[in-house]
Amino acid sequence: MTKNNKTSEELLEDINKKLDKILAVISTQGKPVDTQIDILRGFEWEWDEIGKYVGLTSEAARKRHSRK
Repeated sequence: MTKNNKTSEELLEDINKKLDKILAVISTQGKPVDTQIDILRGFEWEWDEIGKYVGLTSEAARKRHSRK
């Protein structure tokens, strides 16, 4: 379907994804980088998104997460 012809379920799914992003960002505020990475992974962010958000490359974020 085109963007303008989305079903109610598709629109709700889009809204849900956006709200999850907002909640993830709010949840990371004031936390150390390693904790931010853990939180964002919990919200199922991709590594490239996490890296951009915390100021690391996606590989660096992945390595910091896997060291635990």
